[in-house]
Amino acid sequence: MTVLQLEPDELLGLNALVELSRARNPGASSAAEADADGKAHDLLRAALSDELEAAGLPWAPSAEVVRDRVAVAAQAPGGVRGLLASEKVRKYGLSALAVIVLVLLWGGYGSHWQWTGFAGNGQLWDWLHLLLLPVVLGTIPLWIQHPEYVGTARRTVYVIAIAAWIGFVLAGYLIPLNWTGFPGNTLWDWFELILLPLALATFRFWPSLGSSLSPYHKGSVAALSATWIITLIGGYGLRWTWTGYPGNTLWDWLQLLLAPLALPTIVLPAMIKWASGDIAGRAQAARTAAIARPKPLEPEAAITRSS
Repeated sequence: MTVLQLEPDELLGLNALVELSRARNPGASSAAEADADGKAHDLLRAALSDELEAAGLPWAPSAEVVRDRVAVAAQAPGGVRGLLASEKVRKYGLSALAVIVLVLLWGGYGSHWQWTGFAGNGQLWDWLHLLLLPVVLGTIPLWIQHPEYVGTARRTVYVIAIAAWIGFVLAGYLIPLNWTGFPGNTLWDWFELILLPLALATFRFWPSLGSSLSPYHKGSVAALSATWIITLIGGYGLRWTWTGYPGNTLWDWLQLLLAPLALPTIVLPAMIKWASGDIAGRAQAARTAAIARPKPLEPEAAITRSS
């Protein structure tokens, strides 16, 4: 018999899930799905299924399969895989890449190497068009997936950085700083720059956002929505030229908004599903089938609750 000991905070979390399960299924009473032991067993089984799938192992792998996989994992990687796994190779590779970038920047802007095309794209606005998408895709999903690892100090740094960026943008318009490329670009142009990268970075989290938003987040969304409505009134009713709205029709708004909405929610999922042969759907079906299998009688798992 395997005994799992739960810490008090873990038991509180488990009981919370049980209470939610009972609220959603009032007829469950003391059945396994509404019982703490049954809930813990289901969670453990689901987590094991996911981890085994990630490791490329079947559900309940035999000792022979495990030995073979351990033997393969213990072998030192060779070829390209071995190079990529080498800390020294990565270190020197990044250093070489940094040198190449610096040489290209010097040649493109200092020596006017025409083949680089840098001379014709010398403003910060041009670089934002080039780098914003990969930066957003590399950061925002991690912040959403792992908020527990973003501590108070780091959050403070993010807030300071955002405030500094807003101040820098305002300075670019008010001074003006022509090298930034900001003067002449309206709020409409910023929408065109930001909306698509933001939608691509967050679309897979949209289904769960409704239940995970805190009152602070909901207030922020409400404030942004109210601000946008004010700009609409000012742009079309009061002719605020800095918004870039005057002259843009409903058709233009549909073009602006439909691409960020339709591309990540409809086009990309359909393409990924077709190209992968619906691997994600089949994997989910396999996990569901594995979890739904009858629980083995032996060995029996028990849970001891610590206070």
